[in-house]
Amino acid sequence: MNNKTRWVALALAAMLAVSPLVACGGSSSGEAATNETEESESMNVANPFVDCESAYDASQLAGFEVTFPESVPGYSERFYQAIEGELVQCFYSEGESKVLIRKAVDDGSGDISGDYNEYGETTKVTVGDVEVTERGDGGTVSVAIWTRGEYAFAIDADEGLDPSVVEQLVAETL
Repeated sequence: MNNKTRWVALALAAMLAVSPLVACGGSSSGEAATNETEESESMNVANPFVDCESAYDASQLAGFEVTFPESVPGYSERFYQAIEGELVQCFYSEGESKVLIRKAVDDGSGDISGDYNEYGETTKVTVGDVEVTERGDGGTVSVAIWTRGEYAFAIDADEGLDPSVVEQLVAETL
């Protein structure tokens, strides 16, 4: 192989190596990866929840009044979110453990907990003038759901709560 043939072969190899970069519109593989990431992110569904400073702010966004318990025993942090015109939720947390209380316009299902786990125990209790369905295991309540008027409510506890605590939370949630 003469020098001219070697230079032509080298030039063709260089063009082949550069052509994928030009086709992707980037100058490096990192930039091409960024473009692919941006495309996949733009295809994700938007998160409908809006973080709120207070229950009042969340209720203004949702379009209905809401009252949550001041605290949940054993949980020190509180955080509010809302979906405009639909739902308000309050997270109570301690470390990785969370309790979530929701209120939403009742769509007829009555279960807005978002918890689709199967539990060994299901009971119905009456708190004030509402019937509450509680689901859990080992004597604790992981999910409680009820309706009042045109609204559905739910309590979802990562680690389960004592039934008496759940009944108090139900009574304080409007």
